[in-house]
Amino acid sequence: MHDLTPEDLERLPRHVAIIMDGNGRWARSRGKPRLFGHRNGVENVKAIVDKTFEIGIPYITLYAFSTENQNRPGEEKSGLMRLLEEFLKRELKNMMGDGVRLRAIGDLNGLPEFARNAVTDTIEKTKGNEKWNLTLALNYGSRQEILQAVQSYARKANGSGEDLNWETFSSYLQTKDLPDPDLIIRTSGEFRLSNFLLLQAAYAEIFVSPLHWPDFGQDAFIDALKNYTHRERRFGKTGDQLATTSTKSLPGNS
Repeated sequence: MHDLTPEDLERLPRHVAIIMDGNGRWARSRGKPRLFGHRNGVENVKAIVDKTFEIGIPYITLYAFSTENQNRPGEEKSGLMRLLEEFLKRELKNMMGDGVRLRAIGDLNGLPEFARNAVTDTIEKTKGNEKWNLTLALNYGSRQEILQAVQSYARKANGSGEDLNWETFSSYLQTKDLPDPDLIIRTSGEFRLSNFLLLQAAYAEIFVSPLHWPDFGQDAFIDALKNYTHRERRFGKTGDQLATTSTKSLPGNS
C-alpha cells in the first residue's frame, strides 16, 4: 500500500534511476564489515524494485557498480559480485512470473566470469518479458559510454558529423532502448551524479536523501516520488508556456 493520491499517480515518473550510496557507511556505523552493508543493500533492492512496479512505474535503473568501484579492495569486489549472482539466481523465477525484463549497461567484460554469466543468462531468459524493465548499471561509467558512442558513430559515419542530432547520437548509447530518466534519486546525502547517465539526465529531476541505501525503504521511496509529483518540469520553458503545452511532447518524456 501507499499514500499516493490519484493526482500523484497521474504525475509519476516513467523512469526512475537510483544511485544506491551508503552501504559501507551504514555498516561501519553498526560496527560491521562493509559486505554486511552491501548484503542489506541488496535486500533493499528487492523492496524498492517491487514497490516501483507495484505502483506502475515501468522503468527502473540501478547504479550497482561503477567503473571507479574497480579500485575497491579485491575482497569487497568479489563479495559484491557474489551478492549480484545470488540476487539474480534467486529472483529469476519472480522476474519471469511478473514479466520483468532485465537489461544491463556497462562493460560486462570487466566482471568476473561467474557474475557475467549470471547477468547474461538472466538477460537472455527475461528478454521476452514486456511488462516491467529493470536495468543494472554494472562496471558502468557515463564518460566511457559517451566515448564509445562517439567512436561507434564515427566509424559508421566515416567521420562526418554535420547532420548529427541528439536523436541519432542517443541511438549509439547503451540506453538506446530506454526512455531518459525522469527522476534520479541519490541516497546517503551526496550531491553528485558520479559519472552516471550524464547525458541522459539532462532533464531529470534530482532527489537526494540523507538516508544510507539500506535505510532507504519503501516509505522513503514514496516520499521521493511525492516530491517529484509536486515539481514543475519546465524543460527551459516558462510556467505560462507549460500551461498550454503538453509535457509529454517535451524532451525526456518520450
